[in-house]
Amino acid sequence: MTRRLKALSLCLLLLLAPIATLAVEGEKSDSLTTTAIGDTTGKPRRNLFVKAYDLLVGYLDSYTFDTAYIEPSRFYYTLMLQQSANFEHYTISGLGEKPQRLSFVPDHTYRIGAYFGWHGLFLGFSINADELFSDRNGNNKKKEYFINLYGQKLGADFFYRQSGNDFTIRSTRGFYRGGEKYDFNGTPFSGLTVKSKGLNVYYVFNNDHFSYPAAYAQTTVQRISRGTLVGGISWSSHELGFDPTKLPLEIKNDLSDDLKFRKVRYTDFNINFGYAFNWVFADNWLLAVALTPAVAYKVADIRIENSIYDQRYKNINFDFIARTGLVYNNNRFFIGANAVTHIYQYYQENFSLTDNFGVVNIYAGFNFGRRKKN
Repeated sequence: MTRRLKALSLCLLLLLAPIATLAVEGEKSDSLTTTAIGDTTGKPRRNLFVKAYDLLVGYLDSYTFDTAYIEPSRFYYTLMLQQSANFEHYTISGLGEKPQRLSFVPDHTYRIGAYFGWHGLFLGFSINADELFSDRNGNNKKKEYFINLYGQKLGADFFYRQSGNDFTIRSTRGFYRGGEKYDFNGTPFSGLTVKSKGLNVYYVFNNDHFSYPAAYAQTTVQRISRGTLVGGISWSSHELGFDPTKLPLEIKNDLSDDLKFRKVRYTDFNINFGYAFNWVFADNWLLAVALTPAVAYKVADIRIENSIYDQRYKNINFDFIARTGLVYNNNRFFIGANAVTHIYQYYQENFSLTDNFGVVNIYAGFNFGRRKKN
């Protein structure tokens, strides 16, 4: 997305926020319904958009919980500013007769964004801080899209990520010269490309006393410490392109056949089950931790160098999702930080791949549009 388009998106967001506020707070017969031409009865007719809107609002407002443990938000809408630091770590390993391992990390990216929230749904944008203040990463475009739904009972996460070409070698193992280990830590490497996308849907079991939105969406406030079991299903697709000819000469000449591949592409289906805990250690303060391991069924294609066919594998592996957050929220203003880490692993007899990525967010914002008391 160009810088001009990002600026236009911000302007549209700022313009639409007050309009949405007025539309929802106005009478439904004026703002959310239409009357067909030639309808002499004068009875308003609801269009498809209005029906979908009513269904979504009905679902989001239908849950109940113990207000001694969870204080509901007194407002409809949220505006938030956020700074995000993204991190990635990729490890490929040959597990055959000559075990070797290569780990790669890209430069950290720092993004600044603005978001508008409604009933726990957040829409917004973020821009790369380097693109905003300099042209240092002008030729290294990364794409990242996240959509999060934090409900009291159900939650969902969608991500799409495409890495740039700014990787460096983080560590090596199994590469020696005359008994001495090669040291190429920090060496730039432009032969790695990564794409991934996924959808995770989960259920919060103790939803009467535990609130995920209190920790990650700021639409409720946890008043008494409580934990819960969390279970869900997930689908994701991963693709890693690798060009071994761009490795340092010493590593390239000593590379085992297990690591002479061009592309790894696998699809991941998993069932995840874990535990989350919200600790209220002071008034309006919350520390949240959630750990969710997963058992995954994976179908992978590996394109071998100088081969006219792809090798296809199906097996069972393990994945992991971790979340943690610290937030102060007095129901009007909030400030905090959180981190989400995804770990995807793929193993087969002579090869393994570990894909570890995540984000650390620091944010501040406020709620507005006070709800009418019943």
